[in-house]
Amino acid sequence: MSEKIVVPGDYVGPGEVFEEGPATHLVENDVYASAVGEADESSGTFKTPTKRPELSKGDIVYGTVLMVMESLAIITIFPEQGERESPFAPTEGKVFIREMAEGYVKSARDAILVGDIVRAKVKGVEGDKAELTLAGSELGVIKAYCSICREPLEKTDKGLVCSNGHREPREIANDYRQYGKINL
Repeated sequence: MSEKIVVPGDYVGPGEVFEEGPATHLVENDVYASAVGEADESSGTFKTPTKRPELSKGDIVYGTVLMVMESLAIITIFPEQGERESPFAPTEGKVFIREMAEGYVKSARDAILVGDIVRAKVKGVEGDKAELTLAGSELGVIKAYCSICREPLEKTDKGLVCSNGHREPREIANDYRQYGKINL
């Protein structure tokens, strides 16, 4: 199968196969994802979902950390593919510090940072925002970049480390950088 799930920042393929578009960007002659999507190497296409999420309590969602304050973070939720569509569905979620990990977290910035890709569970929908939790071994950061040099952080026995040797804390999912199935 030549289809693969990619998240923002992932390598999609060479510029000879994939074209730059609204959900991708070109770096030298390589195409990288700017949104979550599915790359099909055999046809040279990159598909992204277009529907807004219709969320319910217990749903698993993926998103990008948009803003982090001392005790709260705002997540932009990736839309999912499907027949359900609601113009009133939230596209953002909020995570309170008490929901960022199973244990104690001193500051939200110790758990997640702006730009991190996360897997979260919907605790409820309130107005135009979903309340999310990252507490759980399968939940948390699934991809992160170094806050100093913006290189991808790799999971090592010493925590998350970039190729330049910077170490950073995050509350990561048990399958960090393996993603599992992203429901697009």
